Amino acid sequence: MEKLQIFLVILAGLGVFIWRMVQKAIETTARESQERPRPKAPNLPDTSFKELLKQMQAQNQPAAPTTATPTQPAAPTTPAGRPMPREVARKPRSLERTEVKPISLEEKAIARANQEVTPRARRATTLPRATTVLPNAYNTPSKNRTTQTQRNVRNTLRSAADIRAAFVLSEVLKRKF
Repeated sequence: MEKLQIFLVILAGLGVFIWRMVQKAIETTARESQERPRPKAPNLPDTSFKELLKQMQAQNQPAAPTTATPTQPAAPTTPAGRPMPREVARKPRSLERTEVKPISLEEKAIARANQEVTPRARRATTLPRATTVLPNAYNTPSKNRTTQTQRNVRNTLRSAADIRAAFVLSEVLKRKF
């Protein structure tokens, strides 16, 4: 019995809610119709389609020539009746200079071979041996050795193929990612 009472209360609340929503919609519609009345559609003409067609055909017919010839055509006038001004547009002026010969700012390419002459091979007798003990002078840095190394690096980098190989090796050995 208690469940039935709760169900009836919920049903009554739902009915009141729906009734209030309907009343509110009616009031809103009435208020809107008072604020901005809808325009009425124009009445249909009393003439038939055939009569309208005859009127349109008569409007499209050229005017009958008159017996009096006009002396001059009427000049166009403004809505106030004054003659229209006759303005002539100025000739457009271009700032572009077309008579100038285009010249390239790029430097001329120098013809070089892709591969330079390879350096002369050294004999194995001048290279240090792994089995021999190196003198102390070899292990200490000297000014003569650094200048010789700089000369060797300069000579090596003169060849395009050696530069390419050095670049590829640097990318392989020192990866950024």
